[in-house]
Amino acid sequence: MVANAKNIQPPTHKGNKQARKPRPQKERRPRRIWLHVYPKDIWVPAEYGETLWAALYKADMELDSDCGGIGNCGKCKIKILSVVGPPTSAEKGLLDKVELEQGIRLACRTKAKRDLAISTEKTDTELDYLKILTTSHVLRSRYIPISQLEPLIERRPVTLPTESQNGKISDLNWVRMGLGAEYSDLQASIHCLRTLPQMLKKTKFSGVAVLHNNSLIAWQEPEKSKHGYGLVFDLGTSTIVGKLINLSNGSEAAVDSCLNRQRWHGSDVISRLNYVKQNPRGLDFLHNLLVNDLNNITKHLLKTAGLKKEDILIAVAAGNTTMQHFLLNLPPHGIAEAPFIPAVTDGLIVNAADVGLELNLSALLYTMPTKSGYIGGDLISFVLNSGIAEQKDEVILGLDLGTNVEIFLGNGKRLLTCSAAAGPALEGARISSGMIAKAGALEGVRIEEGQLHYRVIGNIKPKGICGSGLVDLVAVLLHCGVIDPEGLIRPTQKAEYQDLNSRVIKRSYCYDFLIASEEEGFYGRPIYLTQKDVRELQLAKGAVAAGVHTLMDELGIGFEDISHVYLAGALGNYIDPISTLRIGLLPGINVKLIKSLGNTASLGASMVLLSKKYWQMAKDVVNFMEHVELSYRHDFNQYFVQHMDFPEENIW
Repeated sequence: MVANAKNIQPPTHKGNKQARKPRPQKERRPRRIWLHVYPKDIWVPAEYGETLWAALYKADMELDSDCGGIGNCGKCKIKILSVVGPPTSAEKGLLDKVELEQGIRLACRTKAKRDLAISTEKTDTELDYLKILTTSHVLRSRYIPISQLEPLIERRPVTLPTESQNGKISDLNWVRMGLGAEYSDLQASIHCLRTLPQMLKKTKFSGVAVLHNNSLIAWQEPEKSKHGYGLVFDLGTSTIVGKLINLSNGSEAAVDSCLNRQRWHGSDVISRLNYVKQNPRGLDFLHNLLVNDLNNITKHLLKTAGLKKEDILIAVAAGNTTMQHFLLNLPPHGIAEAPFIPAVTDGLIVNAADVGLELNLSALLYTMPTKSGYIGGDLISFVLNSGIAEQKDEVILGLDLGTNVEIFLGNGKRLLTCSAAAGPALEGARISSGMIAKAGALEGVRIEEGQLHYRVIGNIKPKGICGSGLVDLVAVLLHCGVIDPEGLIRPTQKAEYQDLNSRVIKRSYCYDFLIASEEEGFYGRPIYLTQKDVRELQLAKGAVAAGVHTLMDELGIGFEDISHVYLAGALGNYIDPISTLRIGLLPGINVKLIKSLGNTASLGASMVLLSKKYWQMAKDVVNFMEHVELSYRHDFNQYFVQHMDFPEENIW
């Protein structure tokens, strides 16, 4: 791959003087190390003694990492193409013998002490397709007719009296008069006042007054934006989705998404909270990463619609409590430890520019109200979409399956919610070959005539396995007898599936399942489902099932009393409902009751953007719902142990 890699030289510049040779008795450390990164063929600087992970992060290089660079996930694999040193003890535990012999190392465990040539094992021709959930499935009861739209901002055409040009009254007072007596005490944002005289003359005193409650936030030309647009953001832990919404009819004008760059500091919020706790400027760094992602998404949305940033005067953001704290640059330290108290749970209305969003300087940002440290605005959006608060008779169960799992149960008479500490296994993190849903991720599994068939995102050779693929694979192996009810991987005794036993490999005193051989895998390395991976899934699904059972006991109902089961989040959209039942993630549920609602965070935020009624309803729901803290419940611990095993009954 690299010619004469041992003799690589850093790039030179004309005019540089030749460095003097150090005296033999003194060894001088270079101030700057150079990393030659293949296959992109770029040079990345690093400080002496700095980890390669830190150097690549500063250069904004893509690199997998679940733990945020602290060295315990084993995902940030790179290949040393030049002189490779001995592996650390941690690398010996996280990498197999073949990988170590090939020069594979962990970027977070390898320090820059000399110029190195390394490979991140990505090709320039590879399309890094990301399967990010952007669509939502609107329940009929949640559809807002155009006649009932009442956006957070109002655009009212106004033609001012000709006397407005005689200079005897202030510009704001003339606008008040033009709007009518009901606006006699109209206020105005400072940015609007700074531009109002100029805009009145530009429009010849006939324009559009953009109003927020009783405040004038802009005066616009009538033809500039006939409909008016707003933004909604889904602040996911792994991915971010942005939508441009037409305020006149509620349609989506453009959609864009990206990976959340905060994942460099951990795949879950706990890792990021620890990063903030350990780094004095950690909160500022994570805030800036998030805001930069949102601004990049906004630029793409506006370019698609042919708009400018000055045209956007309203945005709504929904995410878990920690992500909303990061957006607002609020200290999240209280969320990290018991009793898990956030800085604020109110739904806030702030100036978008104060957060760092590049919109009209008068633009406002709404953030969804939250219930607790782990019941955030994304779940409140989900509740709005489900219609549960307006349902008096039927009992509805909702699960937002993501990096963390939030659950609600009940109806308009009583509504309970909890957060199950399922860990990130359901999104592929903490799984030996786990990855997010992007090109190369195994996302689905089926068995036909005794043979496994995989569905891989991007239709390429597999690189790893994402959450939906993990659930599918374990469900299929349970069906085939390769995994027993206690979760042990073992050779199957079922005659029709004997061919699978060739993939049941004994490694490190236990069996693992070979998903793909060296020839079958994208990177030429075998991909395994390890015994530890199965245990991680058992912990996750046990916590979810125990959370559901605890809420049912609190409400005094049985499985037969549940009328609807709604799933949200990326995993909730792509997961096979039958597989969830087979592994015991949703024990005792009728599969016909399960329905995915897709990206409910962005849909709930859109409902708020388009209707003041839903903004008020979101605040009312927070006050109405009861939060059940599972960590203090003995019955939750009992159910957790009970649901660790997989169901013995084969529903297939």
